[in-house]
Amino acid sequence: MIPLLLLLFARRFEVEGIVVETNPVERQMVVAHRPIDNYMPAMTMPFRVGSEVDLERLAPGTRVGFELNVGKKASIARKVRILESKSDVILPKTPLNKIPIGHKMTNFSLVDQTGKTVSLSDFAGKVVVVDFIYTRCPLPDVCPRLSATFSSVSKKLPDVEFLSITIDPQFDTPEVLSGYAKRWQAGESWRFLTGTSEQIQEVAGLFGLIYWPEEGSISHTVATAVIGRDGTLKAKLEGASYRPDQLRALIEHALQ
Repeated sequence: MIPLLLLLFARRFEVEGIVVETNPVERQMVVAHRPIDNYMPAMTMPFRVGSEVDLERLAPGTRVGFELNVGKKASIARKVRILESKSDVILPKTPLNKIPIGHKMTNFSLVDQTGKTVSLSDFAGKVVVVDFIYTRCPLPDVCPRLSATFSSVSKKLPDVEFLSITIDPQFDTPEVLSGYAKRWQAGESWRFLTGTSEQIQEVAGLFGLIYWPEEGSISHTVATAVIGRDGTLKAKLEGASYRPDQLRALIEHALQ
């Protein structure tokens, strides 16, 4: 339930984009949207929708316009309207390098907030948790929520490695990520990684994130992954709405 105060005091933005997928249970639509003036660049993001929105009408590929209401702690898409049919849109395919749950993760190397090269193989024998964020993300219930969860859980599980990978590498340099890490009071076990656009696309594909070159960037459809001590992908959490205790339970299971 979205509080009435959100609707009364929220900032409002007009958004256009293409529906990538819908989640009726979470009342969400994932949209690859164009830049939102004075708010955020073109991205692919999940948006919670109002109860009046008929998600069954929003098939993948449907171009939509809507009003985004953003409050201090939550956001919601309202007045969703279909702009044109899906017949002229070619949807992105599942990345060919996606790793299924239970399979060994492919090694990758990126650069952390200190400028040091970090490889997944550096953490052999440890549980590693990975999410995808970007520092300019303004939606309070997406990247800030993901980072708040990592901040909480990482402090309780200091022997687990946490990796937050930016999906905005052109902006999120090591220096920018260093400032972001300080903002969240990240400890030594929580690193923030960046690289070239090609490297980010390759790593994102391992976790099933889809790159949408026409409309913007990478989606948060798969936000968080848990990699076991043996290097296999143990679990993935969809979206950003999961609770810290749910992530912690998955991690503790992997630690057993």
